[in-house]
Amino acid sequence: MSRRPVVIAGYESMAVQVRAGLGERRLVAAVRSLFVRHEVLRADGFTADSCVRRVVLPPGLVPPAAVEDAWGGVPGDAPLRVVWFDGGASGRIVLAVRRDVLLRLPWHVLLPGLVSAWSASAHLRARPVAIPVA
Repeated sequence: MSRRPVVIAGYESMAVQVRAGLGERRLVAAVRSLFVRHEVLRADGFTADSCVRRVVLPPGLVPPAAVEDAWGGVPGDAPLRVVWFDGGASGRIVLAVRRDVLLRLPWHVLLPGLVSAWSASAHLRARPVAIPVA
């Protein structure tokens, strides 16, 4: 897992490399779990669903311009912004947290909480559906 900062005004951010199969439903469920657990994320009336965005990209590095463009679907003053750049075989998640939120919910609490919540959402993995043959 590699972490690199991404510049977003008013936020501290981190890009985390992820493997294939992250799962959008699982990611949203994990972020929702963080919102339930940490009141500072809900304080301004935002929901986890409004703070997560998936962007499908060709495999490779995430171009810096794509990061800026991706914020278009996430509210501008959300306490937490999560954008998953899905590159198929691998990808990156860019996590951006407002600086005032980080005072109460630091990275060393936020990141393990997100990983734990994502692991706990294993039941949301896509499963094949049996289609009856007529």
